[in-house]
Amino acid sequence: MIVALALLGLAACATVPNRPPRAATSSFGCMQAVVKEKVPADLPDKRQHCLAGGLIARYCSGTEAYLAGAGKELKDLFGGGDPEWADWRADRAGIACARSASNDEELAQCCEQRGY
Repeated sequence: MIVALALLGLAACATVPNRPPRAATSSFGCMQAVVKEKVPADLPDKRQHCLAGGLIARYCSGTEAYLAGAGKELKDLFGGGDPEWADWRADRAGIACARSASNDEELAQCCEQRGY
């Protein structure tokens, strides 16, 4: 378990090309600002997850993107929502897209190419 967490932390440290300025100082504030300002609410659920994961990785960090995805699923699990493994996969796809996308538009295209 400890090894898995360490590997997750190292994978989350991968650089993002053309990293834009951080959306907010705190982790929670950054995650919240990105979702509020950058992720349209009228998109299909899995597309929102892919974009949210990728955009949080771009504007905050990869680690924070993983934490946001896991936190959202825990909130769904214990808060009466609908936790889904497919949501977590879409989050991770977005984070992977952020590692190669030079801007938000490329990230959105990557999510679309991956089926989100």
